[in-house]
Amino acid sequence: MNQSVCIASNHEFSISDFLSKNMNLEVSEDHNLMSEIANGNQVAMKSLINKWKNSLFRFFDRSLSNKADAEDLTQKVFIRLYKSASRYEPTAKFSTYLFTIARNLLIDEFKKRKKMQMFKLGDELEQICHEKKENELHDWKELLDYELRGMNEDHRTALLLRVQKDLSYAEISSIMKVSEKRVKTWIYRARNSLKLTLDKWRN
Repeated sequence: MNQSVCIASNHEFSISDFLSKNMNLEVSEDHNLMSEIANGNQVAMKSLINKWKNSLFRFFDRSLSNKADAEDLTQKVFIRLYKSASRYEPTAKFSTYLFTIARNLLIDEFKKRKKMQMFKLGDELEQICHEKKENELHDWKELLDYELRGMNEDHRTALLLRVQKDLSYAEISSIMKVSEKRVKTWIYRARNSLKLTLDKWRN
């Protein structure tokens, strides 16, 4: 019996050790690619682009609702990565570093859009729902996109980083340069806004 326990214990340890090693490999992969890019390795750059381009595009597309602008900003992220590769130091998760760049570019983009009116959900959405038939809004995704466009920029970004990118509150706090408490407040408000929208739509 003791032997069985010992075997089980060793088995559990080996699995844990295996998972730990593979997690470390996954984390260090991006760091290694950045090191290779700093040395001028174009293959490493292509690998990094292929790994992250879809995640970045979805982040920008959700924030801007403009695929052309999303593609443009995605390319700009990789340009900045390439230029900063020689200065890159793996002091945090690569995703935190990556989306800090994305966040800064998004802020710059919004500054350029000062004249663009951001739709706000509320009476306007309610009026649209009354004026149009339900099938004209197509589905929940369209309504979600509409709500995200009108949402406070910080609330939207925090929510997307949390839900879409599965980043921790600490990572989002680092990216957005605010306290974790504020991040949690923003995400709570964003989720509550979406919930109210869904409830209104269902009714």
